[in-house]
Amino acid sequence: MNRNKIVKFSGMAVVVVLVLLLPTILSGNQYLISVASLTVINILLVASLRNIFLTDQISLGQVGFSLIGSYGGALLVMKAGLNFWAALVISGLLAAAVALVLGYPFLKVKGIYFSILTLMTAEAFRLVAYYWRELTGGTLGLVNIPPASPMTLPFIGTIKFDTPVNYYYIVVIVVLICLFIMYLLERSHVNFRWRAIKDADELAMSVGINVIWYKMMNFAIASFFAGVSGVLFAFFQRNLSADFGSRFGVTMSIYLLVYMVVGGQKYFAGPIIGTLVLTIISELVRPLQNYKDMFIGLIAILVMIFMPYGLAGLPTQFRYWIQGRRNSGLARRINNTTEEKPVSPS
Repeated sequence: MNRNKIVKFSGMAVVVVLVLLLPTILSGNQYLISVASLTVINILLVASLRNIFLTDQISLGQVGFSLIGSYGGALLVMKAGLNFWAALVISGLLAAAVALVLGYPFLKVKGIYFSILTLMTAEAFRLVAYYWRELTGGTLGLVNIPPASPMTLPFIGTIKFDTPVNYYYIVVIVVLICLFIMYLLERSHVNFRWRAIKDADELAMSVGINVIWYKMMNFAIASFFAGVSGVLFAFFQRNLSADFGSRFGVTMSIYLLVYMVVGGQKYFAGPIIGTLVLTIISELVRPLQNYKDMFIGLIAILVMIFMPYGLAGLPTQFRYWIQGRRNSGLARRINNTTEEKPVSPS
């Protein structure tokens, strides 16, 4: 293992340790721990959005699949009697199954048309949840969602997850596992085909890659993780609402896209950095709540103008800037030497 990989994995290990120790660092402050839990859940949702970007598609409907996970997980526990862990997996698979069904017609189109289709689908899911009173509670919402099922561990005993601190560890561990799976997928042969489709889908098709199948696979995987994030949110919030201003509305779809762009959509760490930074900024400007959207929009504009690689790409951009300065300085020295060279008499 070379030095860069050692530094990289050492940094990741330090970050994981700090995340696990965060409740201790925050001295058990329940509000800040709740904000941290929501931030980690959002990181998984933004990472699922970036997964679709690997095939050169931008989805504005991840909140719809998150809604399927949220309501699916809550109803499986409340009405079907399943435990939290079974509901977590089944709800994610349900979101993936819906994505597979919709994927074939949706992925026949590209660009803005795909984005519009996913946005309208997410809005349709929201409206169904908002008006289906018998199943989802309708306009009244789904309330009294029980806490996540207790877990019994050897040498530790039974752990209940009815407090923000304990539930924080569920969120962190589940999201870390999901991110690790996505990291492995991005470095597998599957991603090689996704990249080929992104660069030139017609050329990829000509060499035998089943473009529509790999796009559908990508869409389903991303939707699975969006569904998992939805389950985590439902048992974090303990109640659900599907009105226009809720987490499942259009505004949240736009926020997810901004988080990804600000963080850097080309980098795996982009969703993590973008979500973390913008969440911190949102908390800092909370006294100016009416202007929060303006602050976030201004930051997104500045990042796109001055940091086209996003926050995660700052080291790369800085390295390019240093190389450019060195090259321009070398060129000036060569020019000066050429100009000052005496001309030999004829």
